[in-house]
Amino acid sequence: MKNQKLNLTKDSIPHLAIKMAIPVSVGFFFHTMFNVVDTYFASKISSIAVAAITISFPMYMLIIMISRGTREGATALIANAEGSGNKFLAKKYLIQTICFSIMASIFIMIVGLLSIPYLFKLLNAEGEYFNFAVQYMNIIFWGCIFIILDSTPTAGLNAVGDTKTYSNTFIIGFFINLILDPLLIYGFGPIPPMGIKGIAYATVIAEFVATIYVFYRLKKITIYFEDISLIDFFPKFKYQKDIIKQAFPASLNTFCIASGFFIITFFASFFPSQDTSSSSVAAYGIALRIEQIILLPAIGLHFACLSLTGQNFGSMKYDRVKESYLTCLKYGLITMIIGGFAIFFGSSYLIKIFSQDPKVIEIGTNYLKIASFFIPAFTTLQISISLMQGLKKPIYTTFISFFKEILGAIIIFWFLCFYLNYKLEGLWYGILLINYLSLIIFLFVVRSKLKEIGIHIFKRQVEKN
Repeated sequence: MKNQKLNLTKDSIPHLAIKMAIPVSVGFFFHTMFNVVDTYFASKISSIAVAAITISFPMYMLIIMISRGTREGATALIANAEGSGNKFLAKKYLIQTICFSIMASIFIMIVGLLSIPYLFKLLNAEGEYFNFAVQYMNIIFWGCIFIILDSTPTAGLNAVGDTKTYSNTFIIGFFINLILDPLLIYGFGPIPPMGIKGIAYATVIAEFVATIYVFYRLKKITIYFEDISLIDFFPKFKYQKDIIKQAFPASLNTFCIASGFFIITFFASFFPSQDTSSSSVAAYGIALRIEQIILLPAIGLHFACLSLTGQNFGSMKYDRVKESYLTCLKYGLITMIIGGFAIFFGSSYLIKIFSQDPKVIEIGTNYLKIASFFIPAFTTLQISISLMQGLKKPIYTTFISFFKEILGAIIIFWFLCFYLNYKLEGLWYGILLINYLSLIIFLFVVRSKLKEIGIHIFKRQVEKN
């Protein structure tokens, strides 16, 4: 790297955790506000438009699945290569990840365009509700290459401690989206009013600009693009296999999360009734945006833990791996307990910012009060997942995500919502229950796998004389 200021294998762990987490948290604040702006302007169209964007979120997560999985998988590979001093290998992984992202984006675009009408029908969307959702997601899938590709270079930057560039992409995207949303929704001069399609076009344009920026930054501040040719970007089996091996479990993890949103939306679509479920879906969508703002510090710490554990594991500095995990865990729990108090006592006021519909306010408020109790568990689980990814053991994260988001969720949600007839309230308490149950299971996995490499994570190791 031309100008690497942070040394992830030598600098103070608490200093590094804060230094790396803050830019990511700030960036994700703007990313979340990006989504909040979409929700706000959609609410000016109608509550049905808000519900359409919310019901589209699980499909949107299919794109994020590839983007996030590739980024986290590549970050672990590049960080391990950098930590072991093999910069040639780090460069190869970065270049081949770009190739992988292009191929993956074409695949997900085709799958998405073919499947979305059937998925929306499954979620009981009809009429204008259905049409809004299909119009929105058709545009998003056509432009998904930029959503996936702008995350790829950040893997190389994150792996060596530069999280500021990733943060800046979200800030740039937010302001572009803030300007384009009203312009494209309502039209101006030669630009015709596009309604909900304008929100989708604004998203794609913002992602395109972010992609250009992040590639520029990668070329400017790293050596990854030095002495390369076009043929280097052609897929090479050896590196593609390594990328898939690391990224596929991470992508499956995100796929499980996307499926989890789909499952929650599916259960919510039955209440109060299938004909009036747009209120429940809209309330969940608004509350989810608020919850994401509260989770910003946890997201930053997730990235910090991944990079720190990845490089130090590559350098075989296992004491720093342990310290990195526990430091991020401590900071995460402190911030999330404070955040939990904030959304518990401010839930009603926060929902009213986005909707004046009494039913939406009531449902959203109830969800946020329950969410305030499970976000500490969610945070601990996510930081533990980043630890396992940094140790190049991502397959265990896939197992727990499958249980938390799909298998366990379906069983618990059905039992509480329909068998015990707690309906929508049962769904919210089901989310609480599955988060804590998954955390307990995964902590046993973390403890076991760390003991295999000589790290006793929850007790002090006594030095022998």
